[in-house]
Amino acid sequence: MRPLTIHRKGEAILGRDGLALEALPLEFQRIFPDVSPKYIDNLSLLAAIAAGRAMDKPLEENIRKDFAVIMGSAFGSLDSVVDFDAQALQKGPNTVNPMDFPNTVANAAGSRIGIWLQLKGPNVMLTNGETSFIDAIGFAWEGSNSGLFEHCLVGAVEKLPAFLKSLAAGSPSEAGREGACFLLASAGPKEDSLFQVVDYFALQLNPDLSVPKGFKGRFEGLWDGVEWLGCPETTPLDPLFPRGLIRTSPPSPVRELGLGGLESLIAFISGTASCGIVGAFSKSERKVSFIKINKKKGAVENGSNGN
Repeated sequence: MRPLTIHRKGEAILGRDGLALEALPLEFQRIFPDVSPKYIDNLSLLAAIAAGRAMDKPLEENIRKDFAVIMGSAFGSLDSVVDFDAQALQKGPNTVNPMDFPNTVANAAGSRIGIWLQLKGPNVMLTNGETSFIDAIGFAWEGSNSGLFEHCLVGAVEKLPAFLKSLAAGSPSEAGREGACFLLASAGPKEDSLFQVVDYFALQLNPDLSVPKGFKGRFEGLWDGVEWLGCPETTPLDPLFPRGLIRTSPPSPVRELGLGGLESLIAFISGTASCGIVGAFSKSERKVSFIKINKKKGAVENGSNGN
């Protein structure tokens, strides 16, 4: 299996670097000046800003036709679906604006990015709960190795649904991260890289969150040469992690949801370890996912957050 080489990173995280919800349309138009943000929901705006920040220059036609968009999200455009349906049910179908309908499509954000950046390869949205970001990267690694595409934008976007914010209102110690992150990736080894994805592992847990029998061989094979692990604390696999690893996890008050693994990934990029594993655990989906990544020791991030 050949590696998936990550060249650049683009982020759009709400609350970080002054990016606020009301600032999204203006920042979107700065990157896509020919597209009106009027009927585009915040999820698509976040995703497009992050994707635009990851693309450093226009692509040639022969590259565009083989360029995929692979993304994940725990909740996707749930708010847009609820708002659209509520309007139709409460006030009648004739009151619904048809221009709002595209926002209710599960892959609206990904397909819009493909259109705006003229990327003509496969376009996929994964909704795997809190492991969505890691699973999207794993899907991209497997897709490039199967010959589906040579280049891709891979990442995740999360805009917390209103119902979840209301449930968490009484628990200020646990906040959800909202935003998007995209990685610009190409198949095979390259000189200019942030890191390389060399393996992917996902495990479906039993209904009681216990570990299924017979999985250990594949799981244990991930740990050869690993110096660093980034994964949330108290996952069902904690007792099985090798001892002696340097472990970096996201701050405990932050639930990354569909962006699960993002903080650990950023820590790996900025650190000095040459081989590591980033993981995410979704209790609701009963799922654990990992990607194994390599990076030259002392490598410095050459991507841009666009800020």
